[in-house]
Amino acid sequence: MVDKRVLELLLGQQDLGGDWQINGQADLPRERRTSNPGCTRVERDLYDAGSTSLVGSLRWRMRSTEASKAILQVVKVHPKQGAEAEVSRVRASVKRCRSWGEGGDAPGYIFTLSMRSTTAPQAGDEAVAWRYTSRYGPASPAFTTYNVLFRLGDVTSLIEYAPGTRTSAAAAEKELHELAASAAARVDEAI
Repeated sequence: MVDKRVLELLLGQQDLGGDWQINGQADLPRERRTSNPGCTRVERDLYDAGSTSLVGSLRWRMRSTEASKAILQVVKVHPKQGAEAEVSRVRASVKRCRSWGEGGDAPGYIFTLSMRSTTAPQAGDEAVAWRYTSRYGPASPAFTTYNVLFRLGDVTSLIEYAPGTRTSAAAAEKELHELAASAAARVDEAI
């Protein structure tokens, strides 16, 4: 169950439109064997409550005959400079973590993962954005999510957007920026 105070910080049906449906809460990603524990830890840290005073998350899904899209949002309220530190840590990780492997048994990895910086939207006091790509084996198509972490005061909000395979990278980034603007307005109104 999501705390009522957190619901005020999360995107709602009125922000997304009628085609989107709640699809549960975010789960902490599983620990996997990895070629770069520091990079794998970045994703886990974004979902983890850590020292925050309040945390909440929702998953949304839109299915239509044309596409299947998903949104994950994780909101945290941090003590002191915790929000600034989280954005700074993620920004450094996105610059450092280019490509690594996860999962599988020795000697190889099942997934090849990469992070690439993208243009951050004007959301909150500061924001960092990146494209996160995973590939299951060398012959499989890549699966890409578009991500933004923004800070507004002592609140951070992570939005992970999976636009579906028919959406161009430019269109996906534009849609992510629109989601971030809506989420920042929501947080601004609630605090």
